[in-house]
Amino acid sequence: MNQLPLHSPIRVHPFSGLVIDVDTWATAHDYHRNHQQLHLLSLHGTGVAQGLDVISTDPPSESVVVEAGLAIDSLGNTIIVPERQYVRLGDSAGLTYLVLDYVESIPPSDANQRDTRARVKEDFRLRAVQTTPEPHSLELARVELKKGAAIVGAANPWLPQANELDLRHRPRLYVTAPRAISVGLVVHGGEASLSPSHLSGFQFLLRELEFCGLRAEVTKSTDASVPDAELLYVTADSGAAVSSAMVKRLGEQVAGGAWLFVDPCGSDTGMVESFRTLIKAKSGGATEDLLLGSRFVFGTAPPGAFPTRQLIWGDRIILSPRDYGCAWAGRRGEHVFQRDLVRAALEFGVNAAFCVGQNGTGDAPQTRRSSRNAAKDEDEVAEEEAAPQADSADGVLVETKEEAEATAET
Repeated sequence: MNQLPLHSPIRVHPFSGLVIDVDTWATAHDYHRNHQQLHLLSLHGTGVAQGLDVISTDPPSESVVVEAGLAIDSLGNTIIVPERQYVRLGDSAGLTYLVLDYVESIPPSDANQRDTRARVKEDFRLRAVQTTPEPHSLELARVELKKGAAIVGAANPWLPQANELDLRHRPRLYVTAPRAISVGLVVHGGEASLSPSHLSGFQFLLRELEFCGLRAEVTKSTDASVPDAELLYVTADSGAAVSSAMVKRLGEQVAGGAWLFVDPCGSDTGMVESFRTLIKAKSGGATEDLLLGSRFVFGTAPPGAFPTRQLIWGDRIILSPRDYGCAWAGRRGEHVFQRDLVRAALEFGVNAAFCVGQNGTGDAPQTRRSSRNAAKDEDEVAEEEAAPQADSADGVLVETKEEAEATAET
């Protein structure tokens, strides 16, 4: 935990005749410096703020490359590495740490031989050590060195082998300025056709995004227009068909780089089927993998209010007949969902927002997709057994697999 420099601040109180001696000058400037350190530690923490990536040289060697960047140490000092650095990690075998330190020095006299004693250069130091780094040093990487072997990036970043860069212990700032994303909320057919909880669930999702460092700038549309947004969340009564013209406009947004999340309210499949024309064969594998691991990790898509219905994936397209909106709200009609279902549904929605800016084109890795498909039958059975059977004014909340297939056929 950071040891905050807590004390009652003292600042200079100016008055006529004040003598500016060394102590007064130091008090005036230390006041602002201490406030800056307190701000950084209390609101942002300790760690890498930007850059400072550690990569292997090209071709790989016994040295590594540290990219330019910025970090905050545990005393609140700002460490700036202004340009790329090359660091040799040493010749001795064993666990070696690459650490970054804040250092100060008196700059040398300039070309005009001016006295620089009244200047302090706030600098950095990069070094390789084979002992546990000091408390105020920042670890950028570690390597289990084998003498004479080149250092390379880890094939599996979560299980680095000998002479592979281990970046798992890099401290990162815990609080950063939120990243803004534009979200287009398209309600087809008007809000009156939706369960009251559905759009409440959307607001809960926006709140969750804020907690995860994303600030959603929402543009709402209830007519035939399509907002210009990075993430389009489209909803309506589940049985409402969407016109081909509207589908085409949404498809054009996706072609321009937007993500489309179609999430109707209810148990029907009519609205989802309206968007099937946007799905190309085998185009959704990478989208599925991104969404299942972009922020929170899932093996398969979590259940919504209607867990037995299967999601349809396309390139940056998610067609969901599971009604995540009501799941985000924790209820549909009189039926209240369990916390685990609500939590998983919200995390799934957060993943969709974190996918913004990433490309979903291409096939997913075959090994992961195959293993996931092999487990689908078991997951479906487990979902059906665990799904609550409850009636409400809106009808049966959870269908059996046979009922879902029969509905899809009609």
